[in-house]
Amino acid sequence: MKGISCVSNTFSAKCKVAVLDLTHAGIIIARKLAEMGFDVTAVDVYNTVSEDVLFSMHEDSFMAVSRTPVPVGPFDLIVSPVHLDPGYRMLMDAKEQGKEIISHHKAVGMIFSANKMLEGVRVIEVTGSKGKTSTASLLADMLSRTMVVALHTTRGLELWTGGKARILHLGLSIAPGSILHAVDILKSMDIRPGCCIFEVSIGGTGYADIGVITTLEPDYAIAKSTSQASDAKLRMLDYGKDGSVFFLNSQDSRSVSKARELGRDFFTFTDYGSQDTQADLRLTFNGKSVALNAGEISICADVDSSYNVSSYTLAFAAAGAAALHMGVSGGTIAEVISGFTGLQGRMQEKSINGRSLIDNSNSGMDIRSAERALEYGLSGLTPKNAGKVLMVLGEEAAQVCEGLPPEKVAEFVGRRIEDIDRLILVGDRMRDIRHERISHAVHLEDGLEQAMGMSGKGDLVLSCVKCFR
Repeated sequence: MKGISCVSNTFSAKCKVAVLDLTHAGIIIARKLAEMGFDVTAVDVYNTVSEDVLFSMHEDSFMAVSRTPVPVGPFDLIVSPVHLDPGYRMLMDAKEQGKEIISHHKAVGMIFSANKMLEGVRVIEVTGSKGKTSTASLLADMLSRTMVVALHTTRGLELWTGGKARILHLGLSIAPGSILHAVDILKSMDIRPGCCIFEVSIGGTGYADIGVITTLEPDYAIAKSTSQASDAKLRMLDYGKDGSVFFLNSQDSRSVSKARELGRDFFTFTDYGSQDTQADLRLTFNGKSVALNAGEISICADVDSSYNVSSYTLAFAAAGAAALHMGVSGGTIAEVISGFTGLQGRMQEKSINGRSLIDNSNSGMDIRSAERALEYGLSGLTPKNAGKVLMVLGEEAAQVCEGLPPEKVAEFVGRRIEDIDRLILVGDRMRDIRHERISHAVHLEDGLEQAMGMSGKGDLVLSCVKCFR
């Protein structure tokens, strides 16, 4: 790589690079760059990394580390996450001095391009505001009928073959840097899949052969409210390499318009059925079966009634569109959809000690899905079986990049508290929300224990906590 400039889409080992934010998998990016010979300084922006880890980064990887901003003058390149406050001193100085600044996402894509670790492997990245994990998991199942698929999501790193999955590793986030770790794990286990599917938070790396944006809605502010998450997700289209293909929600006019402007090869999908005649693939759900129509292709799949199917129609459409493009037969797609019974924490309905539990706790949970879970639970109550309704709602903030805004929870309480006999709020940020029907819990397990203790046979318990599962 000698003589290659830091600028544009390539790295040079002569580059002096600052990696900002070590909390959201920035450590992995910094270590990988140091291994590749770059002069790296890693900056612990949020002061969350232990002294032992910082020491090992310095000793093992020969990089400089700092908990405070350092002068940007010596650096050729700044690597910063999309959600970092643009008012952070090093970012402000870098912009004033005309330094090149790239995202963690783009850095990961450039690392893969340079080290060739995934050469010959079909790479798919899935991002979006909701439905990422479900879409990626369904697509892995569909593709695994004809190839070996490695799947990295909030559920863990899995290996899919013949419609069956086995867990290889748990505990990774879906921050872009974690993809590097996932690939290292595959290499250490001597696993060479035909396809890798990565769920990625707030965007794509630009290395994927296929990029999926499930939806840009609901949108939310990032970078200390100076930009929107949708802006970062749309950069997947900017970063895309030559020959890449994108699958976009036809309801997201911004992504469709941008893909056209950039001349990208893309297909659209929708779960709005006949209401959206412009989409390349249209999904319709009649309560008992799912129909997918794409040009002359028609697929019909009966669905299992043991879970809330309507929560997955977006994922069925997105995964089905990508699978068809990759040559999966309509029969296989129908078989996967018919055999699907929901993902853990994705609006699953269970019976525990005589209580009905609707489990909607997951990393993608937001206040809208919490309200949908409540409405779904209330719809099953009748005068004959109208037990108490208990809801566990909140966040395990340390585990997720975007938490559950307390102001939205407070607004939800104001509108819906009369429908809930007991509301248990999880997380420190919810402590100021008070009502005679509200109690507080430290984490999800604590909240569920309280709910079980306060309920009895015939009662309904709703679990809606934003967390990793």
